[in-house]
Amino acid sequence: MTSENNGYTWPNADAILDETSAFIETMGHRMVLNDRDAFEAGLERARSAAEYEPEARLSYLAALMYDGIATRHALMDGNKRAGAIASLTFIAMNSSFLDVSENELEAKLRARVAGELSVSDLADYFEANIYPDIE
Repeated sequence: MTSENNGYTWPNADAILDETSAFIETMGHRMVLNDRDAFEAGLERARSAAEYEPEARLSYLAALMYDGIATRHALMDGNKRAGAIASLTFIAMNSSFLDVSENELEAKLRARVAGELSVSDLADYFEANIYPDIE
């Protein structure tokens, strides 16, 4: 599920699609992938940014990952869910966690897709609520 690059550990497309499919199935639906290339491009958006912006913070990369997946409509349904799964997985894979309520997170993610928040705004929200995972 992981590969390391630019100091970060990155999720791969198959793992995120599997997790998204499993989640959607819990609601009695089936995930339909319309455009795998678009999904992978959305997922890779953050990795590309890290290549060109080595100082990019985890919060910004997670916001780019969410936006890249949620706005490309690669899935028939569940694009925002897939984006959330990817960004939260990315944060967790990099020894951190997002400490917010599910309702608050859902509102912020919906606001981003609706154009009410910019990617930078979402990154600032993540930054204010990401904490190191101490075990």
